[in-house]
Amino acid sequence: MAGKNIRRSKEVDALRTVTPDKAFYFYREVGQPLGATAKSLGEFAAIVNAIDPYSIKFHVERKDFESWFWMLGDKSLAGQVAGLRGKNTSPDELRGKVSSMVKTRVDQLGKIAGSKGRR
Repeated sequence: MAGKNIRRSKEVDALRTVTPDKAFYFYREVGQPLGATAKSLGEFAAIVNAIDPYSIKFHVERKDFESWFWMLGDKSLAGQVAGLRGKNTSPDELRGKVSSMVKTRVDQLGKIAGSKGRR
């Protein structure tokens, strides 16, 4: 039982807000920032569907999203996004998939956080 509580705490920690130096900064390509930043998984979920789809493809192929999700402590989401890399997927379709994955994960983590709070 104690192991489950530790696991849940780490998962829920992925929902935290990070400092600006740990935030995710969206770029269209190297040297072309979009001016959009996410300091939490929730913020990421809220803005990813509005981001230039070529930015999403750029970050997926460079493993940027994976790295950021790992830094947040969400290995599961990092693995899901890794599965999108190297596929012949249009930028618009890729943006939709990333958006859906992140929103689903935020909902899952929110439920875990809620059940943890009721204990």
